Amino acid sequence: MEQKRKRKKKSNPMENLSAHLAGPVEKDSRVLQAEIALRRNLRSGSWEKFVPGIRTLATSFGVSPATMVKAVDRVRADGWISNEGVRRRFIIHREVILKSKGKEAVLRTLLLLAPKSGRTEPARGTSQILLQLWELLAPKGWSIRFHLDDYASGKRRQKQWDELVELEKPQAVVAVLGTPAMAAWARDVKVPMFFCGGALGDFSVPMVGVSSSMMLEDALSQLISLGHKDITLPLCERSPSFAANLKSTISRKLVEAGHDFISELNAPATDDGGVESFRNCLDRAFAVRPPTAIVCLDWREYIAALCYVQKKGLSVPKDISLICLSHDHSADWFSPIPTHFEHPIDKLATTLSNWLEDISTYNDFTLSAMVRGTMIAGETIAKPRS
Repeated sequence: MEQKRKRKKKSNPMENLSAHLAGPVEKDSRVLQAEIALRRNLRSGSWEKFVPGIRTLATSFGVSPATMVKAVDRVRADGWISNEGVRRRFIIHREVILKSKGKEAVLRTLLLLAPKSGRTEPARGTSQILLQLWELLAPKGWSIRFHLDDYASGKRRQKQWDELVELEKPQAVVAVLGTPAMAAWARDVKVPMFFCGGALGDFSVPMVGVSSSMMLEDALSQLISLGHKDITLPLCERSPSFAANLKSTISRKLVEAGHDFISELNAPATDDGGVESFRNCLDRAFAVRPPTAIVCLDWREYIAALCYVQKKGLSVPKDISLICLSHDHSADWFSPIPTHFEHPIDKLATTLSNWLEDISTYNDFTLSAMVRGTMIAGETIAKPRS
């Protein structure tokens, strides 16, 4: 018996984030972009009397024949072409095209930037945000261009960003985990910039994100209520303003509970990144006094902390509690299941989408929407051993 053909998996534009995703027709809002590409070719006079067939157009524009049919129907509805001639070929009506108002110019370009190196290498959360933005904005006439850039170090990259904007000519730029250097550059060159998380430093652009300090407050409240006071929050390769904010949060919560704040124990910090720097922060904390709980900012740090304490012969959560302020799809595969926070990806994407629809909001540099993550009870926290 002949086997049934497997249904072709629907292409996902986020499957392979490359340095530059571009082509005859972008992978977002395929019908709209095929329509725009067709209109541009018709207006520029690419064909003299007849439009090529559906399959030829589909191949040229990089879409499926079904998508191309829908795009052609839209153009035909405006009278630019018809297919009632010889062999039912699509006849071009140039007089109608010349009188039109240029519908091919409706597409707006959005440049989405994501960091590609160090601790901020694109993870599932980043991909989800970018994908949801694509789903929200593409039907509204936005052409989405994805770029990975090595800006996680926080250094200014004036030339690279200038070249990128010159290449794409975007109406707006969204940076995932933006940096103060990027905010400064955007203000200098007057590029409409929005941050999805990150740090602003002494500069400002509209930003939406999950508040790490809010999540830290919730984590500390839970730990302190269980009797913890020797809590460690390693701060590796974080911006000075971000680190200072979290240090202030942990200091305030401990003092409110009647405990002392000891910087080397409660918030050991380093400007360097990488696993060795993270372990060094833990070494410094343990040198002061073995902590009873460790709070990690991201998933990589959580894994490093788990390996660190296990190497010391400590059991989680019997000897030491662990909390991660982020989430990873593989969390449920761990034993014990990590206590962690889930981020409201839908809310972040919707907020950015609404701002972008009124592009003038980028002039409101005080615009900020920081939301709280949701703490998910796992199996990695318990009362400290007496």
